[in-house]
Amino acid sequence: MDNIDRHEPHISTRLGQPDVAVKVAPVVEPRGAALRWFLHDIPYIAMLVLALVGVVFRLPVTYWMVLLPLYGVISIALGWDHSTSRDDRLELVYRMVLTWGALLLAIFLLFNGGVQGVLNANASSLTMLTLLALGTFTAGVLAKEWRLSAVGGLLFLAVPGLGWLDQSPLLLTTATVVVIAVGGLVWWVTQKRST
Repeated sequence: MDNIDRHEPHISTRLGQPDVAVKVAPVVEPRGAALRWFLHDIPYIAMLVLALVGVVFRLPVTYWMVLLPLYGVISIALGWDHSTSRDDRLELVYRMVLTWGALLLAIFLLFNGGVQGVLNANASSLTMLTLLALGTFTAGVLAKEWRLSAVGGLLFLAVPGLGWLDQSPLLLTTATVVVIAVGGLVWWVTQKRST
């Protein structure tokens, strides 16, 4: 029987031949659980952040027209692993192109010259977020990726919340001041303990 060192990876050889040690490069893993979670879920986080940035800063329609195909590419990439055959993958691409293309058409129809004057800046941002939420949720269902549908659900929930906050600037200002004050207090306490 071979004498195996459990700490050093190696390959056993046949009778009469010596063992050959093989050095294996260590796998680099993120150090903390939070960092591993962040790296694993970065597409979902990016989707949420990009959508919220568009609403908060009331970015123009061209931002949303560029964002939708990006969401489509992310949706295809996330659903790719759930497709086992070439035909399944082609069907995934076909469904995503149709889904996101239909949403692009809806945005074009809503914001062309004849209809654009009906929606003000607040309503247009929330309309865009609603359409993005619908597309993301549907793409998650089509791609069999529950996290993608969850992003769509969170975007749906953000629509009334952002609409409410948009009508409550005093509350938003107060919340910002409280967050800054608590952050300053935490920083001050940690500085005090370290000295």
